[in-house]
Amino acid sequence: MSHQECIKACENSNMVKVIFKSEPKKSSYLITAFQTVGFISILAVKYLEEKNIIREIGSITLENDEPIAVIEDGEVGFPIKIYEGPSSIFVSSQFPVAKESVRDLISELFEIYKKYDLKGIISLDGMTVEKGKDTSDVYYVSTSDKTKIDGAKKLEEGAMVGLSAELSLRAKMGGIPLTVLMAETHLQIPDGLAAASLLGIIKNITGISVDTKELISEYKETISKINSIMSDIAKKRKNERPVSEIYG
Repeated sequence: MSHQECIKACENSNMVKVIFKSEPKKSSYLITAFQTVGFISILAVKYLEEKNIIREIGSITLENDEPIAVIEDGEVGFPIKIYEGPSSIFVSSQFPVAKESVRDLISELFEIYKKYDLKGIISLDGMTVEKGKDTSDVYYVSTSDKTKIDGAKKLEEGAMVGLSAELSLRAKMGGIPLTVLMAETHLQIPDGLAAASLLGIIKNITGISVDTKELISEYKETISKINSIMSDIAKKRKNERPVSEIYG
């Protein structure tokens, strides 16, 4: 069978195209990972891919989005990828989804949820905190008041914006069980500590397990380098004479 023959594509509208290179096996959850503060959701899914816990099985293209091609290991790919892992289907995008495409994308996510008769949807997200900590707490909100998640705290008050907000509201209106997991982060750089915390909660929900020591180690190394650079800059600025002194 040729590559073209094994591709199964479905277009529920002119705006969205879903391509499966292979049909996913029986799964329980649909897990979404889109652009977040600290890039934590994308980092978590990428780490699972690097550790061969999940594998790419398809892609989603949005007609309203600017054409973007991702180049990895010398190969061209789609920015919104579909992965298969133990008990779950993952959908992740390395680039922000255009505002005009959000509703079409969510409609397609709901179609995947219904087609494969899944238990629910888990949306990975982040929440900004002012100061960094040695650990990253994970909070959750759910369309079901009965939801309880080991290791995560229920968010009693707050607000969401963007794709997770639209996803949550439409899931609630449609009676679809959805949980948003939000890990604390105070960084604008990839936050491996927060991503590791998300992966820990995913394990509690789905049973998907991965050793995150390497992820946390890389994060700490990055932070150490940044702090060293910032310290050097601060020292140089302190030693510089004011312009008025130099030319006065």
